[in-house]
Amino acid sequence: MDPLAQLKDIHTPQGVDWWPLAWGWWVAALLVVALLCGLIYIIVRHIRFNRARSEAIALHKNLSVDAHYPAKANQLLKRVTLHYFDAGYSASAYGSAWQHLLLNCLADKHQAKAKPGLKGLCQSPYQPAAPDSEQLTEMHQAVSLWLQHAMLKHAPESVSTAEVNHNV
Repeated sequence: MDPLAQLKDIHTPQGVDWWPLAWGWWVAALLVVALLCGLIYIIVRHIRFNRARSEAIALHKNLSVDAHYPAKANQLLKRVTLHYFDAGYSASAYGSAWQHLLLNCLADKHQAKAKPGLKGLCQSPYQPAAPDSEQLTEMHQAVSLWLQHAMLKHAPESVSTAEVNHNV
């Protein structure tokens, strides 16, 4: 008899299974899930926060630019500021104080473009004559700019009426 024929085949060891996972993989999986949940929470919060702004932009696009536009635009801006800021802060503002509040919500780079239109918008309720088409277009562009670029996370600093009258 051949001694090699009596040998049995070599048994290979079993392969290493991927399950159950080592504790490090569990920690990594939990971190990924936590990051995804945090990202979803931030995105949903951002969408909810900007919902009023996007509705106001849609309403503004539907406004007709006519003699009644300044009153409608002021009402729309009041509604937006009342949604984002304290009611006592924005509801009582009118004239120069209202203009100052609107301008302080904009970044410095947008204030120069919006200032003439917002000034005309804030002063138009107190003017005897209706604004002409050029002024209405300027107001419309300023309101569009304000709705798109206003920083609404924090209310701008409040100022006294005397300070507003001095600066404007």
